[in-house]
Amino acid sequence: MSIRGEIKKIALIANTNKAKAVNVMEQVCNYLDDKRKDYILEEASAGLLERRVKSQVYERLVDFADIVIVFGGDGTFLKAARTFAASDVPILGINLGQLGFLTDIEVEMLEDGLDKLLAGKYQIEERMILEGRVIRSKQLVSRLIAINDLVLTKGPFSRIIKLETFIDGEYITTYPGDGLIIACPTGSTAYSLSAGGPIVNPKMKSLIITPICPHTLNSRSIVTTEDEEIVVKVDADHSEVMLTVDGQESFPILSDDIIKINKSNLVAKMIKLEGYNFYKILRNRLHNNRF
Repeated sequence: MSIRGEIKKIALIANTNKAKAVNVMEQVCNYLDDKRKDYILEEASAGLLERRVKSQVYERLVDFADIVIVFGGDGTFLKAARTFAASDVPILGINLGQLGFLTDIEVEMLEDGLDKLLAGKYQIEERMILEGRVIRSKQLVSRLIAINDLVLTKGPFSRIIKLETFIDGEYITTYPGDGLIIACPTGSTAYSLSAGGPIVNPKMKSLIITPICPHTLNSRSIVTTEDEEIVVKVDADHSEVMLTVDGQESFPILSDDIIKINKSNLVAKMIKLEGYNFYKILRNRLHNNRF
């Protein structure tokens, strides 16, 4: 793996709800001090440390950094990837969570991983992003982007919803059930997997449609090409239907709303250190029962 250009300034973001975050972030700050590297912390993350450090508000970190390092699980990584999707700044994750499909450094290999980073022994993978548009009475009422998935769910009611689904204008089927997951390959190991969807190499360019608890015997996941548009029309007799982004943000959906989902023009830039292999991580997660 070739050596890349020197990293001059690093932004650090921690999940402040993780118990390990303070110690791990302190280790990284000490490491960067020893290497005489300039770094800046997100404001809330800086507040975890007892010493004074340079800090900045979350959204402006990429104005001051060449890369972003996040401390947390996949959820912390997803938020950063969405926030900085329009920038050219890549993201590296240090895993403080359970699964860690998106994060690249385990805590026990922290210094080794940072050594590779500063030596330029990494690649930047560009991951596909989804864009969802909510159309209500022929008007665009919301535009959302997702790194993992966009999920239509019925809400707390036990009544099913019906989701009339089209691919590139061709009617496919109407899914009666609890909802529908539209994922990109990066999100194939998230909610889609738990709902019975396929595992897809994240370097692929495709969309994955997976029904949630379908009230039918013949519903299966469908994998489309990256250039096809998925359109879903909602039929529900209650007002608690939600469109959820990466399990973190949501938008209320009404009956007769139309959701259009495409590949976004944006990409998520993820740092993958020397030795990273998707199938290696997959094998470790499967063997360790960490799904």
